[in-house]
Amino acid sequence: MAFVRKRANSTALVEAYRDEAGRPRQRILASLHGEPDTLAALAKLAALRADLRKERAALAEDQEHANKFYKIVTQDALHGRQYDAAERKEIDRLLWKRERMLKHVARLDAKLAVIERDGAVIRKHCSASPHEVQAAIRKYKKRANEAEALSSGFEFATNRISKRQRRCGDCPCARAR
Repeated sequence: MAFVRKRANSTALVEAYRDEAGRPRQRILASLHGEPDTLAALAKLAALRADLRKERAALAEDQEHANKFYKIVTQDALHGRQYDAAERKEIDRLLWKRERMLKHVARLDAKLAVIERDGAVIRKHCSASPHEVQAAIRKYKKRANEAEALSSGFEFATNRISKRQRRCGDCPCARAR
């Protein structure tokens, strides 16, 4: 029987069992990624998976071009092509960007793998209907969009205040605030 275990900084789907000696034990089946129940976790994972897949698809074409560039440069170097200093500098910059992009793609793939694994386990233990899951996904996306808008508003207000303070400094209008 699986249940949700809440800790100070995490929530997890846990299964209770007894070991060979008959002692009670618990094993973590999946992380709920900070959500209070399986339905909310499933909604969050579905929304995150969609966003990560979209980002991964956007990077796929760039990755293809970067790999083609790498292949051309290495083949040319193997065949004895000599690059001048400016070309080497540009090639180094592009190879550095390629490496960063490939690391980012690898992180995205790792996150997607975790989401797929946890989502499959949580789905087995979630008693909600597909309709309820879709409603929870819409609710999660709406909350995330509202939080992003609120964060952007705070950032805008903070930037505006700091610009005003830089502009006014110690003038009387700054002291009046």
